[in-house]
Amino acid sequence: MTAEKMSHGTTTVDAQVYAKIAAKAASKIPGVGSSSGGLLHLGKPRRIEGMPHATTEVLGNTVAVDLKVGIRYPLNLRQTCDAIRQQVIDELIEYLGVSSVQVDIDIAWLQAQSLTSKERFLQ
Repeated sequence: MTAEKMSHGTTTVDAQVYAKIAAKAASKIPGVGSSSGGLLHLGKPRRIEGMPHATTEVLGNTVAVDLKVGIRYPLNLRQTCDAIRQQVIDELIEYLGVSSVQVDIDIAWLQAQSLTSKERFLQ
């Protein structure tokens, strides 16, 4: 009996997969949503319920992520961005095994807490 040498091959993950994972991870943070709505970011209102926009650049085992998000006001922006950054890093390491992740966040808009007509009247 002869032992055959196994060839493991290579696995390539498209940068869009990294971006989808990053956007989904960012959307898990309460009060974080899409950068804007509609085709070409026109026509639909901005929504906290949507997924942020992410682009990635992959260089070997290092990933640079650019996120564009909307955040519900009056959340603490620094704490929210720290939570987004950590969630994205954790998920990219867990799911794709990257060793280094840089996450840049652009806060595109803030969503003020909606008030009832009575609350608006009292202000």
